Amino acid sequence: MTTMTTPITYAKALTADLRMAAVIQAQVQMQMADTASLRNFITFVGDINGSGSDSIRLRYADFGAKTPMAAAADGGDIAASSMDGSVATVTIARSFLRYDLTDLLVMSSLGRDLDPFVIAEGLAGSATARINEIICSTFTNATNSVGTSGVNMSTDDFMDALYQLELTNNPNPSRWMCVLHNRQLADLQASLRAENNNFLAFSPATEAMSSAKENGFVGSLLGVRVFKSAYVQPDAGNLNYIGMMFSERGVGYGIGSVPPLAGATEVRPGGAPVTVAFQRDESSGLTEVCAHLYCGASILEDDRCVKVITDL
Repeated sequence: MTTMTTPITYAKALTADLRMAAVIQAQVQMQMADTASLRNFITFVGDINGSGSDSIRLRYADFGAKTPMAAAADGGDIAASSMDGSVATVTIARSFLRYDLTDLLVMSSLGRDLDPFVIAEGLAGSATARINEIICSTFTNATNSVGTSGVNMSTDDFMDALYQLELTNNPNPSRWMCVLHNRQLADLQASLRAENNNFLAFSPATEAMSSAKENGFVGSLLGVRVFKSAYVQPDAGNLNYIGMMFSERGVGYGIGSVPPLAGATEVRPGGAPVTVAFQRDESSGLTEVCAHLYCGASILEDDRCVKVITDL
C-alpha cells in the first residue's frame, strides 16, 4: 500500500531574521578633509614651557640697514639717534577634543576599528587641523591688502600681492608663500586659463598651476610657493575669504608642551604637539579620550604680509 506523504511547506524566512540590512566594512574610512599641515612652512617661535608666561614676545629693532647714516659736517657735533623698534606677541591658548567610548561600543567593535588607542592616533589629525585654523585666522590682521570684496580672485590680485611685498623690501623671494582657500585657488586657475599674453600663457608654471591640485603645497607661480588650505577663514561678514601672501617670518606660531602627567595613561602621537590622555569613568562604564593642544599664532612683522580678499 502506498502511503501518501504530506509535503512540508517551508515558510519564507524574514529578511530581518537571517540577514543584516547591510554589512559593515571592517575598516572605518575617514571622511574627506584637508589633512595637509601648514606649520611645517611657518616660522616656529618657541615653546612656553618653563618661561613663566603664556606668551612669547619677539623684538624687532630698526638699527642696521633700516636706518641709513646721514650726512654730517666735518668736525661738527651730531645728536644721538633713537633706536626704535616693534614687538610681536604670540599668545598660547588651549584647544580640546574629547570622545567618550562605552565598554559596549569597544567590545562589540570590529577588531580595533574604534578602540581608544586608534582614536588617540586619529586625534593627531584633529590637532593638525586646529593648528591650520589658528594660523589662517591671523591673516585678517594684516594691514596691507589686495583684491576686491565680492569679486573672484584673479591673476591681477596675485600679482598685486607680489608687487606689494616688493615695495616693502621683502628679501628672499624664493621663500615667499601664498596661502589660498580652495575657492580662491580655483578662481585663480580659471583666471590663468583665460590669460592670452605671452608673459603667462606660455609659462610652464602657468600650465602646472592650472592642473588639478590636492590640499597643501600646489606649486610655484611667479616664484611664489602657493598653498591650498580649506582652513582659510571667511571675513566677519561671511562675504569673502581672506588668504595671504607673505615672506619668511611674516607669520609665526608657538606651542606649549604638556609635561608627563603623574598617574595618567597618555599617548603622544609623533609629529603633532598634542597630548592624548585616557580617563576611566567606572560608574558609567566608559573611557574618556581627551586630547589637549596648546598653540598660538600671530603676524610677526606687518610689512611681510599682504592679505588677499576675494569672493566666497
